[in-house]
Amino acid sequence: MRPATILQKLRQAINAYLTSSDEKSKGQILFYMNLFLLGALIPFIFATAVIQQLYGALAGLLFVDLIIGFGLLLARKSKVHLATHLLLLSMVLAITSTAFYGQGLHDVVITGLPMIVALAGLLHGQNGTLLAALYGTISVLWIYFGEQNGWILTTHPTSTWSKPTILSLFIWATAFLMYLATDSLKQSLDTMRLNALALKKANQDLEDYAAILEKRAQHLLAGAEVARAATSILEPKELAQQVVDMVCQRFGLYYVGLFLVDKSGKWAVLHAATGEAGQQMLKSGHRLRIGSTSMIGWCIANRKARIALDVGKEAVRFNNPLLPLTRSELALPLITHGEVIGALGIQSDKEAAFTEEDIVSFQAMANQLANAIYNARLYNQLQQELKQRRRAEREIRKLNQELEKRVEERTRELQAANQRLTELSRMKDEFLANVSHELRTPITSIMLYHSLIERKPSQASMYLDSLKRETSRLAHLIEDLLYLSRLEQERVIFKPEKVDLNQLVSDYVNDRTPLAQKRNLTIKLEVTPSLPLAYADVQMIGQVASILLTNAMNYTSPNGQILVRTDVLKTASQQWVGFSVEDNGMGLSEEDRQHIFERFYRGTAGRASAAPGTGLGLAIAKEIMDKHKGWIDVYSEGPGKGARFSVWLPIAE
Repeated sequence: MRPATILQKLRQAINAYLTSSDEKSKGQILFYMNLFLLGALIPFIFATAVIQQLYGALAGLLFVDLIIGFGLLLARKSKVHLATHLLLLSMVLAITSTAFYGQGLHDVVITGLPMIVALAGLLHGQNGTLLAALYGTISVLWIYFGEQNGWILTTHPTSTWSKPTILSLFIWATAFLMYLATDSLKQSLDTMRLNALALKKANQDLEDYAAILEKRAQHLLAGAEVARAATSILEPKELAQQVVDMVCQRFGLYYVGLFLVDKSGKWAVLHAATGEAGQQMLKSGHRLRIGSTSMIGWCIANRKARIALDVGKEAVRFNNPLLPLTRSELALPLITHGEVIGALGIQSDKEAAFTEEDIVSFQAMANQLANAIYNARLYNQLQQELKQRRRAEREIRKLNQELEKRVEERTRELQAANQRLTELSRMKDEFLANVSHELRTPITSIMLYHSLIERKPSQASMYLDSLKRETSRLAHLIEDLLYLSRLEQERVIFKPEKVDLNQLVSDYVNDRTPLAQKRNLTIKLEVTPSLPLAYADVQMIGQVASILLTNAMNYTSPNGQILVRTDVLKTASQQWVGFSVEDNGMGLSEEDRQHIFERFYRGTAGRASAAPGTGLGLAIAKEIMDKHKGWIDVYSEGPGKGARFSVWLPIAE
């Protein structure tokens, strides 16, 4: 190492030594100072001794080198106190040896003794100054003693007591001045050390505060990310999961879970969690009772944050086997609009991972999360209400359409009913008129014959037959009216059964054959073999057959023919079985066919032929067929071309 470099290191070492309070640092400083002596001063003094052929001083210098080397070793071992004494002693010995074998008290190296005193004051304080002064005084006296005894070969005259006395006084004066300066320097150094300690503490506080600010900045950044997530995610479950993942990753946590209070208010249910353990708890429906000894349950019940710095010693922590590495835990209530809606559980695998300052930052983030969840819930609720409202509007529109349709249908029905009522009113008026007319005729005849019998009792027998005939006609008319009324009011007992129409029609044709022969009429019967059975009331269908046969005989001229036939009719929906009565008599006009089944309507042929009848037979037949869910129709090519009446009934199953 070059001397300039060693000197620079020495100057830096002395400055550092004066301001340092660390023994290890001082040991390093003394190492460089001893190295300076060993590498710079001692070689210089050694060279001087060689030039001046002071071979005796060389042995002393070698001894001094050994002491310096030992001082280097002590400096390396941080033995500062002993190393400083050896340093001072080695310097004094080096000067003493050089002067002893040189020019004695007149040697220039003697001037180094006050410098050693000054150096001792710097290195060892006030006590070092006094000790170095003592070393210097002993060195001066030893050299003077050597001069007096002739041990030192010098060209200068032997010194008197004035020389060592002046040197000693100079050394002690230097020591006194250094003593005073060292005291002031010590106070300055103490003040400097205190300032250094204060500065170090301030730097440490500043670093701690910077760390706190950095952590709070991270919390604020996480809170900002939570706020951004809240504005972009409106699904509560998705929002909760993204937030717990974000917090866990940003702060390097072991586990983060979000609990929400259920509808009963008794349980905190896990809604979002991190890691495989969190997913397992979510699948199992993990929940904690509110107010229990768990961290989450406690913080929700008390509306306060709860921190556990050592979960092994914290009694309120819920022991979860799925999270065995948890060492610190923090539970934060989620409060929004004055209501606790849940809690945020934060866990770390490090002990004392959270501080009271962390609670403030995390709680601010938890409050933002609570507001976000509340807003997401409110948004979903509004969406559901909007969907329900839209669904209700669609239902209302549909109901309105159906109502309008029903109103239209009902209106048409009412219009039809009104028309029907009008028609019925007309028919009632016609019916009353017809009934009045039909009743008036036999009653008038009865009154007439009764009057004739009273005036001419002798001719009573002649009038009794006419009176009997009119009375019978009146009785038939009243009976038909009563039967028709009972049919309409469903007071006639309806007993449907399986009926063989071939047999029924044959019986009625056989009964009417003698009467037809008396009127010179022919009745022919054609039956369909294997005719299906009809489902009908035998008495009622027999009455229909009787009405049709009676009308056919009444409106067919002598030598006429009546054809009765049974048949089967197939329609798109089902099969029907029935019979028809066809004649070649007076026939029907188009107008007669439209009104033929109305009550008291006898048609042109009935009025022209004066055939007996009440005009109610076909009306009764139609009512009977309606009751059987069948029908009756009429066909005629026109007046004088006959008519055919057909009856159709459902087939019996």
